[in-house]
This record gives sequence, structure tokens and C-alpha cells, in this order.
Amino acid sequence: MDKIHFEDHRDPFKAFNIHMSIICDLEEGDKINEEEAFAQIKDLYKQFKYYYKHTVKPKLETMDKEGYYK
Repeated sequence: MDKIHFEDHRDPFKAFNIHMSIICDLEEGDKINEEEAFAQIKDLYKQFKYYYKHTVKPKLETMDKEGYYK
């Protein structure tokens, strides 16, 4: 699976959801087998987890309770 650039999307969670849906649809349509779908989902999750941990989470940690950056 190619690297997904979550930062290119307005909502990275929506991008994750779209890619997950595509993988599931391909598996349901017998275009890929169950093992390949699982491997792609696992890779997608790892990419999103890395993106979240290094991009989204640091931004959230710099915000105060009202949602403003410190």
C-alpha cells in the first residue's frame, strides 16, 4: 500500500474512513482476498497512528481548555 498523505486532506479522520471503506469494498467484491484486506487495513492503521501521534496530538497538547493555542 502506498503512503497516504493525511495532511493533504481537510479532515484526516474522514480520509482514514474513506480508505478503510475502499479496502472493505474491494474485499467484499472479491477483488482482494481477506488476508490482503487485513494487511492493507493494518498498514493504513499504522500510517494513521503515526500521523496522529506526530501531527495531531502535539497540536492538541498546545491548546488550552477553551481550544486556543497557548
